[in-house]
Amino acid sequence: MSTSALPQSIQPYAVQGGLEGRLTALPLPQLLQHLRLSKATGVLTVTAGGARKAFYVRQGRIVFATSNLPNDRLGELLLREGKITVEEYEASIKGLSKGKRQGKALVEMGALSPKDLWDGVQFQIREIVHSLFEWEEGLFQFEISDLPERERITVDLDVGDLIVVGTRRMPAGGPIRNHFPAGQAVLGRVVGVDAGALESYERHVWELVDGKRTTLEICGRSEIGQPETLKVLYTLLAAGIVRDEGALQAETFDSDFVSEDETDSVLGDFNTMYAFIFGRMLAEVGPITENVFEKYMAKLREERKEVFGGIRLDQDGRLDAAAVRRNLSHIPQEAERLSLLVEALNELLYAELLAVKRTLGAEHETAIIKALQEQT
Repeated sequence: MSTSALPQSIQPYAVQGGLEGRLTALPLPQLLQHLRLSKATGVLTVTAGGARKAFYVRQGRIVFATSNLPNDRLGELLLREGKITVEEYEASIKGLSKGKRQGKALVEMGALSPKDLWDGVQFQIREIVHSLFEWEEGLFQFEISDLPERERITVDLDVGDLIVVGTRRMPAGGPIRNHFPAGQAVLGRVVGVDAGALESYERHVWELVDGKRTTLEICGRSEIGQPETLKVLYTLLAAGIVRDEGALQAETFDSDFVSEDETDSVLGDFNTMYAFIFGRMLAEVGPITENVFEKYMAKLREERKEVFGGIRLDQDGRLDAAAVRRNLSHIPQEAERLSLLVEALNELLYAELLAVKRTLGAEHETAIIKALQEQT
């Protein structure tokens, strides 16, 4: 696999004959989407501790899956689903000692029909694939190779639909939060891509995507809250239903400063927005504003210690710039410092807008977003 021919986001994981890395760095949805778009053929193996699951991929579509976990065995699954009895399960286990597959033993016993076996194996494969989305950590390795011909019962899973279904199992507060779209990103729909597999709440978010609104604006208009909206947007991007159109100057809050090299400039622009939001909230609800915002700030102090550790909002809603700089001082690379800073500041901005929405209503949140846009 030529490294130069790979997308920039995939290049760090290229090795001789395939890819390897950690799911925390390259989450499963993005990894699968790459295999889909590149029409790859081979075996994707993911391990965590002693657990191992593998997908067999042909031309970018999943055709088979295996697992070494007992709960993923065909007999265990059929028993849980009520397709066979405990007695039939135990009898089929005896057949395994003779080198026979459990499914075949169950058919020969009359416990399953051939159709039941085919349906059961296909269900088993889907369950193994879907369950891997619940893994927050793990090492992956994709090896370009021919697929084994031993497997006779296979599936033909579209990876796009799989990403949508599987990502629903991933917590919004898990590792994928580090891969959510940036607040200044303008998102647009991909023409000709079917969005029919979406749930109603996902379609609600998809319909807010119009090629003009930023991630921040979409979160502001969404009825499902910022974390879940970001997760849906991530899903739509990973599945190729939505694309990042880049940052449009007229449509973003922070496009003017994301390219700046000075931490003070970034903090200054965000602090201007924080003070504006705080002031609007204070005018409506009075002194309890500080308590409302502190609730959200406390969570971010824990989740974003590298930026917000030990920091509280000032009386006007601003952050102490000197304290933020001290927190970031241990990170030697300026680009990395700025990246962490902008991500964390965006999260605080989302949180404050969510606080406004929950306290005052969506119309106040929308008015604030509009006012902030007019100021940029």
